Amino acid sequence: MSFTKMTVSGDATEASLAIVLDVKRDIVINATANIIIDLMSRDRLTYSQDRLTWPSGAYLYLDAPSRAEIETEMKKGRVMSDMIMTGRQFYEQVRKREEEAQARRDAAIASGQSDVHPIAAE
Repeated sequence: MSFTKMTVSGDATEASLAIVLDVKRDIVINATANIIIDLMSRDRLTYSQDRLTWPSGAYLYLDAPSRAEIETEMKKGRVMSDMIMTGRQFYEQVRKREEEAQARRDAAIASGQSDVHPIAAE
């Protein structure tokens, strides 16, 4: 898994609706699993509509560089996730073909056919 630590900044709105300007927070992103953690509070954050949201209801409207950095990480995470899924699908397809080939060999042996092909010939 890939983790990325970054510092993001922007204008925050606290849970009490107080506005705090120019806030900087250190976060860690595991974009493959779509997880963002605030390193100060250890809260798991959500990212949508150009802002990070804390479980308490507080949120941070990200500035342009921070948005671009998070979007880049999220894109990389989607690509990595697709690669993992493609590998898993390939593995399942190979496993299924091996099971089918073994079933054909077993059926040929059970029916008494003497010219059963070895695995490499399939």
